Amino acid sequence: MYVCCLDLGGTNIRGTWIGNSGARGVLTSVTRPPSLEGTKQVLVSIIRRIGQDAPEDISGIGLASAGPLDYLDKRYLATTNTPELDYFQVGDFLQAEFNLPVLMENDAQAAAMGEVWQGSLAGSSNAVVLTLGTGVGSGVILNDHIWRGDHLTGPELGHVFMGENRKLCGCGQYGCAETWLNNEALLELFKESGCIPDGLREMVFSLENGDDKAWDAIETYGKRLGFYISILQVVFGIDNICVSGGLSAFVPYCRHYIWLKLKERLQNRQFWIPERIVASADPEMSALYGMARAWMPKRE
Repeated sequence: MYVCCLDLGGTNIRGTWIGNSGARGVLTSVTRPPSLEGTKQVLVSIIRRIGQDAPEDISGIGLASAGPLDYLDKRYLATTNTPELDYFQVGDFLQAEFNLPVLMENDAQAAAMGEVWQGSLAGSSNAVVLTLGTGVGSGVILNDHIWRGDHLTGPELGHVFMGENRKLCGCGQYGCAETWLNNEALLELFKESGCIPDGLREMVFSLENGDDKAWDAIETYGKRLGFYISILQVVFGIDNICVSGGLSAFVPYCRHYIWLKLKERLQNRQFWIPERIVASADPEMSALYGMARAWMPKRE
């Protein structure tokens, strides 16, 4: 059995076919036009391409995407960063186009399923997975299942309050973790330190070459991330934490500072300190594996 798995982001749509053994095809990535009609056209094109490449007929479609979204009705709600997709009934659209069953999931929750199935936390029954990039997403796995609480969107841990003096978040609040830890926040730290990179690759290059200004920035970022994880551990107390998304590449550089802040914050509650904090080995595949894992148990 093979599933067409997609990860729809603010900039790109990635996808491939994945089999129930974990086998997969070549990863395809296409720029997503910032319009509803353009998004529809790219979705149809990439699904057709994946279907042609698969070893046999595709049995279903799994779509991971940032939200908020209604995973049951397979539609977007009022989204945080992609207003052109607000209230788009994407599940109905794809089912009508391809006559295939569709599953939809929040991208961070899909990434959490992917990491405990085929990723850096493979075999874990309980995990917190954070996706750091344009925003801050989260997925919580409890007893091998996504924990959603009593609402459709699940825990939106990127909107935990971390302090004042930040820009307005896309959710309409001030002080959200997303505004402290996303791409924009990290780039801001580098610039404030006097290191002016063009993008994430240049940030990594500066760190690799021992730029003191870059290391000052990553120390601050690591302590911010440690502070954030300490808040989550008071709530969940889970031993396995994974960072996925585009900023997962920075975890090896700031790991020391993450642990310093965690141990400082939780010095009187050592039992809240997680056993491991890991970076995703393949963040581009996290949500795709998760969609395959979500789809298969329902139809095997």
